[in-house]
Amino acid sequence: MKKILRYLVIALIVAGLSSVVYAAVSKWIFVPNAASKTLSFIDPQKDMVIGHCDTGATGWLACLTPDLKKIYVGENGGDSVTVIDAVTHKTLKHIKTGKNPKHPLVTPDGKYVLVNHTGEVKAVLLDARTDKELKTFAVDHGNKAQKGPLMMHSAFTWDSKYAFVQNYADKKVYVLKIPSLEVVATIDGDSPAHYIVPTPDNKQAWIVLEGNDAAKIKPSVSIIDMATFNEVKKIEIPTAEGEPIEGHHGIFTLDGKNFFFCNRGPGPKFGGTTVAMIDVAKQKIVRTLKGANSVGHPYLTPDGKYVVLTPYGGSNIITFVDARTGLRLKDVAIGNGTHIGHMVFSADSKKAYATNAGDGAVYVIDMQTREVVKGIPTGDKAAQIINTYTNLFEVPGVYKLHSH
Repeated sequence: MKKILRYLVIALIVAGLSSVVYAAVSKWIFVPNAASKTLSFIDPQKDMVIGHCDTGATGWLACLTPDLKKIYVGENGGDSVTVIDAVTHKTLKHIKTGKNPKHPLVTPDGKYVLVNHTGEVKAVLLDARTDKELKTFAVDHGNKAQKGPLMMHSAFTWDSKYAFVQNYADKKVYVLKIPSLEVVATIDGDSPAHYIVPTPDNKQAWIVLEGNDAAKIKPSVSIIDMATFNEVKKIEIPTAEGEPIEGHHGIFTLDGKNFFFCNRGPGPKFGGTTVAMIDVAKQKIVRTLKGANSVGHPYLTPDGKYVVLTPYGGSNIITFVDARTGLRLKDVAIGNGTHIGHMVFSADSKKAYATNAGDGAVYVIDMQTREVVKGIPTGDKAAQIINTYTNLFEVPGVYKLHSH
């Protein structure tokens, strides 16, 4: 009876709120080319490259400011962040922040930029207006046997009050207060936390835990209460017999009702294909489907109707899914290479643009026919394509809640 009442309360909260994403869409589309050390500018009216500017070593991930005036690109092969004027298309500066900057991320209110690093457990806070360094958070990881990245993806609560950063080696997530970077909580996991997803109302954070094949630990979602920073529930993700496991990304649909979780599998062979749809009110898996090898990112269309699953290193097939029912609608081949990874959409959801890193190109997709209509060469290792502000890769803007 208590469980039924708890589900009813959660369902009433969800029913009383609608989540809508507000985001300005830039006049241009921006594509970092990691191996070319450039960023390409695409005119979506003509679907052609109109110019390039310089970035730095292995500039893979980027973020636009909410006012669409500046772009920050992490030079993951070096020690700096590239700052680009998104209006004049000029490289402004390179800011040294630490060993292997991963993903500069701007707060939803546009005031600050947080830079994490794969080569050390370090996060640097910049003033988004002046680009001056304000604060630094750093810890020395205990597990020196760790191989690979020490941090992965940061995230902010939608009210810009807190940031989440990882310590991969020690399987910890730190909750940092903005702008002091004071640690307000440390959250331990049974495996590294790959992605942290705050709920649209900022009351919970759903943490994607990778799992561990050797230790027989399933990938899972750890649901954290933001009032206490304690885990209130853990949802294990079922995978196929023999399927390699490594939980990658997850995301709430724009109506806040469903959460899609992708099991990518570990590189370089990947092999993960399971996608789980979780009913947020019931906190229960209601559907699983099989995606392409290395399915990793569940992108959301701005109209909220679809989730588009992209593979991160093992296939060129993207999958269109109904965001409400979780039913597979269509598989589409994007170019020839096997690293699709990233997508953006036009504001009206009529066109999509997907990068294929192996091809060094962007592919234009007609969203009505769900067919590729054009390829646009950009540069070697075309990476995270952007055209709007993102706190999380897959969400085109900032959640805002409205009471019914």
